[in-house]
Amino acid sequence: MEIVYFGSLKTDYIRQGVERFEKWLRPYTKLKIRNLPSGGDVNRMEKGRILENEAKFLFGYLNKDSYVVLLSEHAKEMNSVDFSRFIDEKTVYGKDIVFVIGGYLGFSDLVAERANAKLSLSKMTYTHEMALLLLIEQIYRSFKIMRGEKYHY
Repeated sequence: MEIVYFGSLKTDYIRQGVERFEKWLRPYTKLKIRNLPSGGDVNRMEKGRILENEAKFLFGYLNKDSYVVLLSEHAKEMNSVDFSRFIDEKTVYGKDIVFVIGGYLGFSDLVAERANAKLSLSKMTYTHEMALLLLIEQIYRSFKIMRGEKYHY
């Protein structure tokens, strides 16, 4: 299982939160988090070119068999139990799940077409940093649910 995002983590408290959930997830699963470079400077390049660059970076990283889950506020929302079932079902069937969090401009149509599924964390829009923290927390919660362990604190 992997999470891929564009850009870098610049906010200390988010980086610390992500590191904490990575540590807590180790007994449950091997999670790889990968940041890919931004497609360019929005002040110097047109939006379409930036999105094309990010698509190239992503496609160069993905395996052809990767089960790509694109995070988008325009996608289906799930509660924590349904998300846990989703992860369990995909991993039982040997799927290599790759969650993809877009950059500050979103995704190109090519990336949206490549996605096997789309998931919304909320109808609200989050920074890629905040989306990463929320997603990793929900992945951790999913494994707690799968094992029948307490997940409300």
